[in-house]
Formats: sequence, structure tokens, C-alpha cells
Amino acid sequence: MKITFMLFYYDPENPTINYLYRPLWDKLIKAGHEINIITPNPTRGIPLSEQEKYKKTSVEKKGAFTIHRVKCYTYHPSRFSKFKLLRRYISVSRRLAKKLRKVESDVVFVSSNPPLLYSYLVTRYCARKKIPVIYNVQDIYPDNIFKENSFAYKVFNPLQVKSLARASEVVTISETMRKTLLKKGDFNNKISVIYNFDISEVRKTPLVKKYTFFDPLQFNVVYAGNIGYVQDIDVILSAAKLLVHEPRIHIHIVGEGSQAARIAKRIHDENIVNATYYPPHSVEDSAQLYKNADVNVISILPGIIKTALPLKTASCLAAQKPIIFIGLETFYHNEEWVNEISELYPINYRNYEKVAETIEKLANAKTKPKLKYDQIELFDKEKNVNEYFNLITKYLKEE
Repeated sequence: MKITFMLFYYDPENPTINYLYRPLWDKLIKAGHEINIITPNPTRGIPLSEQEKYKKTSVEKKGAFTIHRVKCYTYHPSRFSKFKLLRRYISVSRRLAKKLRKVESDVVFVSSNPPLLYSYLVTRYCARKKIPVIYNVQDIYPDNIFKENSFAYKVFNPLQVKSLARASEVVTISETMRKTLLKKGDFNNKISVIYNFDISEVRKTPLVKKYTFFDPLQFNVVYAGNIGYVQDIDVILSAAKLLVHEPRIHIHIVGEGSQAARIAKRIHDENIVNATYYPPHSVEDSAQLYKNADVNVISILPGIIKTALPLKTASCLAAQKPIIFIGLETFYHNEEWVNEISELYPINYRNYEKVAETIEKLANAKTKPKLKYDQIELFDKEKNVNEYFNLITKYLKEE
């Protein structure tokens, strides 16, 4: 049987989200199924000379994979603007959905990125052709961009509602996000919660005594992940400025995204000497960052937790190090697992003074906590891959 995955990013871009899907693809192929990938021409992190290879729409066959690359609107990185990014989103959404019409599919799998129009067009086509479609909601739009009483929200939210209504199955990644989706309609019978697992395999990564980036005499605070509009890195830097009197403490900011250049510039311009920005690491190398940190930081803007759960959460848990989670304010109501983590420090509402106070307290503790809590079942890789597999294959069995 043929399962079609609609992906915003694919090789050679090597996005982190595909680390979630690869074990699923392997399991589907071992079960005798074929995988179609429909994806736009790659641009993210790809040199312009390399992008030239993918200028034309093409089809590649690699074993059980058939990759359909679709030429979409592309802009020069130096000419980035929000308008050009929007044009890219619209182009990808329309052209990939159009390509789907020509690709034989028994089940279609679509994610929530790019936002709104993509899932709307894909689910509309699948509903017309009566093709089962799995909608993987990793982020909830427009809730994570606009306020509910705004004009833009009222315009875009119906697209999300339509996508949810047409989908055969909806998978989201936290109980809190499920609650947010249920406010949009009676979709309880089709929404499953499957938490993202530790894609970095941190638990299997050995602890390196002399890690290249870290001074072992310092207390190393690590934020490693996306640096975009919904991540709150500024609150970490504001906390760093309050800690300059503590030369032992150093803040490491590692990652890429729309705000990375601005964050690096702020560190330089404001002479935040106890903070350093680094380009993104590979998923594999990020495991060393999480494992060798003295404390890991997860940081998102207020309210975002209702619409997304950072992919790095499971990796930070697997590292067995204290976690400062900025923006966790509404999470306790629906997420019982949070209370199982003895060294998880929630910080609400961009409170950089509290962030600085927590870091200083951890740095000055006479003994570092030795965390050996059991792996939380919700984040178990094998279990969660099996849940995705079963959701997809139950529609194949009905054929």
C-alpha cells in the first residue's frame, strides 16, 4: 500500500521534525508498504549552488521511497521579509496540494507546517476523493500568532476548523494542545495525543568529561533549539545581565531561526560577556549539549504552551539534568507528568529576575542533584512510533 507524506522540509535540509518520522517510515517499509514524499525544492540551510540542483520539479526513486520534489516560490536569503516568507508558504501549500492529485495514495499524512492553508487544501482534496488523511498538529495555528478577538484570527481560524473536520485522524503532541483543539469543535472522537520522543537519543549518549564548548570550572546553562518568534530568548539574556557578578555562570545559546541573528547581535551590542551564541548543532551533537549542561533551558512566550510543546522537551528530560521551563504557566492543569520531575523549575510571564535567581541558586548549590527518575512512558519512542503506525495502518486494513 502507498502512504503519502506531505513534508515542508526533506533531505538535504535534514529538519529535526523528520527525525520523528524516520522510525515510522522504517516500520511501514518493513511491513511491506511504500512511502511517497511530496516536498518543495529545498532552501533551508542549503547553499545557493546546491539549490540549483533542485530548481526543477522532479521524481526520485530510492528503494521503497518515491520523492516528488515540487518547484515553489523561492527568494534569496539576503532578501528575506515576512511577505516573501508568506509567499513561500502559499506557494508550497498550493503546489504540493496540486501535486497530491497526481500521486497514487492509500493514506495521506500531513503536518501543520506550513500553517493553515496547507492542511486545508490537502484535507479538502482527500475528503473529495475519500482518501484517509492523518493530520499531525505539531503547532496550533492561528492561536499561536493571533489573539482570539483579532480580525486575523476570525479570518484564519475557520481554515483550521475545516482541516480538523475533514481529517480522518488528528494527532497532537500534548494534552494541553488537545484541549485547545477541542475548543474549536467536537473532535474528541478523532484526536489522539502522541508526545514527541527524544529524537537526539540523549539517554544513550555518553557523558563527556571535557566537552569542547564547556569550561568544566563554570556552571553551564544551555538553551539549544529553535530561535524563532515563539521562543523567548530575550528573557534568558536579560537574566544573564543580572548574573554578570557571577563569573562562574555562563549562558550558551545554540540554534537557528528567524531571530538568531538578532539574538547574536544583542549579545554583542549589549556586551553580555557571560553569554555566547553558537550556530546550530546537528541533532546528534545536540545530545552532547543536553547531557553535559548543568541546567537546560526551555523558553517560549506566554500562552504558546497551549499551542505547541517544544520538540526538545523529551531530550531535556532524557538528559537527567535540572530544567528551567520558561512559559509553563498553563501546563499544570492538564499535564500530570510535569509533577513527576523533581528538578523542573517553571518560570511564568517572562520573569527574567526569577530566571536569574533560579540559575544562581542551582549554581551555588553545594551538591548537584543526581537525577535518576524512570523514563516517562508518555515520551517512549517505541510506544509512540507504534501508535502512529497503528493509526495509519488501520485504514490500510480496511481497504
